[in-house]
Amino acid sequence: MIAAGAVLAVVAVAVALHQATGPIRQPAAAATQSWSPEGADPLAYARALVTDTNIARATAGFLPLGVSECARAAAADRAQALTGDRKLTHASLVPAMETCEPSGSAAENLSRAAADPQAVVDAWLTSPGHRANLLDPTLTEVGVACLLDADRMLCSQVFLGP
Repeated sequence: MIAAGAVLAVVAVAVALHQATGPIRQPAAAATQSWSPEGADPLAYARALVTDTNIARATAGFLPLGVSECARAAAADRAQALTGDRKLTHASLVPAMETCEPSGSAAENLSRAAADPQAVVDAWLTSPGHRANLLDPTLTEVGVACLLDADRMLCSQVFLGP
């Protein structure tokens, strides 16, 4: 369901050892009527994205992701870099791979949404790129960081694997 004036824009890309280039195609918009920026807690929102991601993985028969503080710090840098209605585009995840363990592969999902965390995960699951990241059995760790950006929650979800 789509709430008036509320738009969910999500972008995903899997990144190995190369730098991502250019803007990323965005899937269809979706939103919920229950989310409001008033009193929104970015830390709780990020925790809910991790929980909902691991529920989706369990439902699909995959192991849950461990939480990585290093990946969360990389996600926080990415989210901060995209504030102020900047286009959601991916940057290289090589710095995270060089700093964090495990460091064999990395992927990122981005979201700028006026929606609850479950709606974001649901939207990611309907997009082939997001779904591939969420359900990739070779990715074992995740870090999520969110911040309130105007009337929407802006989040980066960074995945790591051996």
